[in-house]
Amino acid sequence: MKHKRKRKSPILLRWALFLALGLALLLVLTGMRRHADVDGLPEALQGVYDRNPEARSSLPEALQEVYDQNPEARSSLTQYQQYKDADPVIDLSDEAFQGVPPLLLQWDVRWAFRNYNQSYMAATGCGPTCLSMALIGLTGDGSYDPWTLAQYAESAGYSVPGSGTSWSFIPDGAAHYGRYAEELPLSEDIVAEALRSGKYVVLVVGPGDFTTTGHYLLLTGVENGKFQLNDPNSPKNSEKDWSWERLSPQIQNLWAIG
Repeated sequence: MKHKRKRKSPILLRWALFLALGLALLLVLTGMRRHADVDGLPEALQGVYDRNPEARSSLPEALQEVYDQNPEARSSLTQYQQYKDADPVIDLSDEAFQGVPPLLLQWDVRWAFRNYNQSYMAATGCGPTCLSMALIGLTGDGSYDPWTLAQYAESAGYSVPGSGTSWSFIPDGAAHYGRYAEELPLSEDIVAEALRSGKYVVLVVGPGDFTTTGHYLLLTGVENGKFQLNDPNSPKNSEKDWSWERLSPQIQNLWAIG
């Protein structure tokens, strides 16, 4: 007697297919975790994992802190082993245009792993990086790169070992390179007028949107009551427009560079 073969349930087939696809996605993401940063994933997948433990463990302690605090920097920091002993030529000629301060990041691999005030540029180089952006924007001269300014800051005593860069570096550093810096009051109208006149404004901010300790930013313009800035630690912050009401409570000091 012939036995009829039972047909598989369409529902079971659908579930089997769903599980297979889920397993395939998990394997893909597991592979990506070894080679990519979370910020490289679509937003819907960014919560699948947080960190790459293998890459993090290879970093010095100061850079591990940067890795933990700033996911935007992780793709650069994971290149530490490749660049830690390198001395790459820094050529900003393709990024230097008068009137357009480039967005330079303190964790750019061209200088991220160079020692600065008993730490690394990636961790404490925001001050030299901000003045670098301002000088390049004013002159169009790419030789004012962050590492050049950091070396000057350290040699002239403006670096604070293991911490950052003293406030006096901004006006004194500008003067050293043939520019002037004028300390400004905390006034929206005065800051906006400085920007409209072709100057750039360096800010020191305290804990808030940009830092848990202290940080330098560069204001680059103002339009329709909103301020544009270059944050040397965050492309995402640099893409936003900022209201004075949001910025001003965080500002500790500021200078117009012209």
